[in-house]
Amino acid sequence: MLSFHMMPASPPKLDDLSLPSPLDSSQLQRIATELDLVTIAIAALTRIERVEMRQVAADLQVASLLSDWLDRWSSARFAASTQLDLDRLKALVLIVNRLAQTHQAVIRQNIDYWHQTVQSAQLPIQVPALADYLNNFLTIYQAQIGSREASQIGHNSPHFANDALSAAALTILVELLFYGGATGHLRLWAALLQRVQSID
Repeated sequence: MLSFHMMPASPPKLDDLSLPSPLDSSQLQRIATELDLVTIAIAALTRIERVEMRQVAADLQVASLLSDWLDRWSSARFAASTQLDLDRLKALVLIVNRLAQTHQAVIRQNIDYWHQTVQSAQLPIQVPALADYLNNFLTIYQAQIGSREASQIGHNSPHFANDALSAAALTILVELLFYGGATGHLRLWAALLQRVQSID
């Protein structure tokens, strides 16, 4: 089991994200794919566009690491993590943390909607805000990573079924609440490393 020390709140930086041991290319690929799913959730929830994404990257001083990724960014298309450089993946973790912080209100609101559907035995798609999020998530996923090999995301079939994908989207929605905390970048990085370890 990985142990991860949560440091006091301070501006997040790449050096915060340490490694207990080096990662090989297959581990980097799995981390990249997991990050893609989280970033799809952010895109589906917020519809953030390139100008805001560039500003976030500049504020975090990671724009130079992600220049081509930012050039390809569109909330409707999403920019997959095609280059598996460790610092680039760390930079994406910082981006997710900042965006989850910025959009905490909408994240909490949609989680509340989801809890209400559970209590009232409704389907999430019966709530307009949740339906939009789930539909956006499915659309972006199928367009960008639906054709990837199942081995890259740790599942036994080449694609998520829509029900499983919707469930994954709702799970990530809750996770975003924690990834948006003061030490959210550490939480996300620890979760990614633990998932790699559990597969290995």
